[in-house]
Amino acid sequence: MKRIGSFLILMVLLVAFIGIAGQARADVEKYFDSIQTNVFDPAAKVRFLPENVNSWFARWHILDNAKKSIDVTYFIVEQDIFGMSMLGMLYKKAREGVNIRLMVDARGTKGLTRKFIGQDVLQEMVKFKNVQIRVFNPVHRKLQALFDDLRKITASNHDKIIIVDDEYLITGGRNVSKNYFVDPRDLKTVYRDTDILIQSPKVANQAGLAFDEEFRNGGTFQIYKDIFGNADTMSKDLELAYNAMRRYITGGGLFKVPSPTLSKETNELLKKYNDELKNYERIQHYASFRLFNGERAYPTRILDKHSIQGSRNDITKNLSGLMDAAESEIIIQNPYVVLTEEARAAIKRASDRGVKVIIHTNSPMSSDSLLTQAMFIGDWKGILKDMPNVRIFGYKLSTKLHSKVFVFDRKIAVIGTYNMDYVSEQINSEVVAVIKSRPFANQVAGKIMRDIEDSHEYKIKVERDGSVKTIFGPESHSDKAVIDRLNMLQKLQWLRPLI
Repeated sequence: MKRIGSFLILMVLLVAFIGIAGQARADVEKYFDSIQTNVFDPAAKVRFLPENVNSWFARWHILDNAKKSIDVTYFIVEQDIFGMSMLGMLYKKAREGVNIRLMVDARGTKGLTRKFIGQDVLQEMVKFKNVQIRVFNPVHRKLQALFDDLRKITASNHDKIIIVDDEYLITGGRNVSKNYFVDPRDLKTVYRDTDILIQSPKVANQAGLAFDEEFRNGGTFQIYKDIFGNADTMSKDLELAYNAMRRYITGGGLFKVPSPTLSKETNELLKKYNDELKNYERIQHYASFRLFNGERAYPTRILDKHSIQGSRNDITKNLSGLMDAAESEIIIQNPYVVLTEEARAAIKRASDRGVKVIIHTNSPMSSDSLLTQAMFIGDWKGILKDMPNVRIFGYKLSTKLHSKVFVFDRKIAVIGTYNMDYVSEQINSEVVAVIKSRPFANQVAGKIMRDIEDSHEYKIKVERDGSVKTIFGPESHSDKAVIDRLNMLQKLQWLRPLI
């Protein structure tokens, strides 16, 4: 009887094991269909936006044509011509009666959000009843976290979302500044990034829910009109920035300054914007821009993740699920690779199954984050040793890599804000778009593979005694002073969960 019982237990365990193994080998397209978070739109129109200028034009187009509503959230909005002209666009649309909600992060957008000294621009915009503006995790709220959880101090709204008229959506890695929208031939240090444009009321609604859950978060701070009146009226700055950008990108050139018909203050503002714009010769062809150029419709959905102040995380578990479902290839393009336990385990499971994994990330000479690079150069050899089917490429151009993209079996593409580090997995709010389409996934993968041509492959040799010898690594092509600095920063391992 005991033998029969033992046999039955073994059979149950075997069936369970087969079921788990079968699930791990499930096709990534079927996995996409099975995600329970929301219902995907089977026919969302999508456009891949890897080029900086077209990504700026896409934003300008949907905002300029907004009729009813605009929701915008960004980690960084700089007060350069790009940030100010976008705010100027919102100011113009507010005057036209469009309902506007704007949220910026206190850590990423310091210049516009500091109390008493930096909120004049935002206060100028909320004089309209149809405008609401919030700051995520402001400084005075962070102080409360000193007695709670240190991670809440660093928590940011890392989402990058524009939703127009509940139909058009742009999301991806780009913030709002010259570093994300200028042609690299005009500014060599711009970022290499990726966005996606989506036309779909259903997908826009999903992004809208992600926006709402952070916008209404108790940790946000609402911007109000200055009760004493806005001593430094910023309406002129906003209007001039909008008009200067609009004139320049449509081929009208720069405003002539000084103009005898304008005040001294106005002439100075125009000169300031002219001095920026004149450097960006390759953004003057907006008149020929078309929002879509024959792009097709594909099944698409949004996955969302709250900051540490919330509970939702639909991104991490589903990225791991897609890695477990991959059968042949996983391509990861990400600027900050500090693998968490879950991410490392999912990649290792894929490698152990024989799935080819490509990780394309920054090198010490292209990164804008020394701490993440310090952790990465301490990790990369161990990753290659433990996962023989993984290949790692470090970007070598001065155009810093900022793209956050995943491609699974050339069938599923994921584009969004999610980094391969602890901060994205456990601290910040994030959002990604997931597209089921072989043609689209191949297009995205093709761009990454072209980026890899401008990269170094890092290689090791595992000796018989298990030791690791570097064949070619970050130190093989980077300045010694940079590597020395990174080696020193590696000692700060206690910071790993915070970067």
